[in-house]
Amino acid sequence: MLARTRPSSIAIAVTLGIAVNVYLAIPAFSASPPSQAATQSRSASPLQNGDLVRVRSGGPLMTVTGVQGDQVNCSWTEWDGELKSESFPIAVLSVPVTVPPLDPSL
Repeated sequence: MLARTRPSSIAIAVTLGIAVNVYLAIPAFSASPPSQAATQSRSASPLQNGDLVRVRSGGPLMTVTGVQGDQVNCSWTEWDGELKSESFPIAVLSVPVTVPPLDPSL
């Protein structure tokens, strides 16, 4: 009985393995490549050095110190005056914050 069970379980495992591998490979062939315009828009970051940004979930106002691909290097000052810096994915940052100019009549 054991001699008959082992080959059949191996055959089932191999069949399942092939079926899963074929199923996972199909989306790779069926997906169309991104358009050239989409590729260009991803490579051209809307952020530049000196822009003021904030993490979308909240937090301090930060200054962009560099952009490397989809990572943005930011610096900010903590409440105790300590200078901090970190790199964030561009997707988690809000659009650049614009500060209105000072009113000279005040």
